[in-house]
Amino acid sequence: MNLLVHHLRFTLRATTLVHLGPHAGAQLRGALWAALREFACGAPNAAHDPEHTRVCPMCRLLALETGQSARGVSPPRPLAIRPPLAERAEDDRVFYAGDPFSVEVNLFGDVADVFPYICQAFDRMGQQGVGYGRGQFALERVQSVNPLTRETFDLLQDRRLLATPGRPVTPAHVAGSAAVLPADRIALRFITPAQLTAQGQRLDTPAFPALIGRLLERCQALEAHYTDDPTPQPIWRERYVALTEQAESIRLVADHTHWVRLKSGSRRTGQMTSISGFVGLAHYRGDLTPFHEWLVWGQSLHVGKNAVKGNGWYAIDGDSP
Repeated sequence: MNLLVHHLRFTLRATTLVHLGPHAGAQLRGALWAALREFACGAPNAAHDPEHTRVCPMCRLLALETGQSARGVSPPRPLAIRPPLAERAEDDRVFYAGDPFSVEVNLFGDVADVFPYICQAFDRMGQQGVGYGRGQFALERVQSVNPLTRETFDLLQDRRLLATPGRPVTPAHVAGSAAVLPADRIALRFITPAQLTAQGQRLDTPAFPALIGRLLERCQALEAHYTDDPTPQPIWRERYVALTEQAESIRLVADHTHWVRLKSGSRRTGQMTSISGFVGLAHYRGDLTPFHEWLVWGQSLHVGKNAVKGNGWYAIDGDSP
């Protein structure tokens, strides 16, 4: 797959009480949208015009439209928020004045050039407040992190922009990480709620065929919309058929996940959305070699519904936060 992923870590310090709920990713996504909308979109009334969204930083990130959208195709957003974690997914995240905390944003494909807008948006978010009571924070540091090579370097510190994002996760990094995984077993830790579907039905457990199916669909869609040289669709179709068939032979031998019920509200639409899903550890056995690279990609891309709000974040066990 021809894709790059930039992992950005924003180090923040609470200046008042910052109270985020268990749906912290959704709260942060809403605050990011509101901050970007103030300065990054020059023509809010053109938000559904594909020509506008192609060049507008805010719309490229959070409101992309294409000529296909009218036919019911919704492009995936080119980012995933990773909220601060609690001991349990069901717990609130609370930071008192002076407490440091971090938020990560993964950028996919060719949108890394909007990085300065995201930095400015985080600065505004801190002033406007986020979460219950609109808690405020200060932006202290931004780093680029490559979780596969363990490289980290500073992009912004002491309110000075030092560099633009570099050292992204690349196909070569993914292949190298996949090559050292065990051939016949793997354990995945679902860190934030993951919601998978199969044949239009929601699944309550991390069934491997559905996991691979949704992951392949996400990989194809992100590559198609955010790279200049996507893999031809016939290759993706052959890949999907072959891998989903092989996935039927993979056994879920130990399921230590549980379902977390969460909802997020939108001030823009006034509607509530389910962001529920399962979290915890799942062990699989079988011939896993054909799936290694896709599972490594999924660590950066997330899987399932509401990835932009932080859902579907998982790690191959041993690399879990």
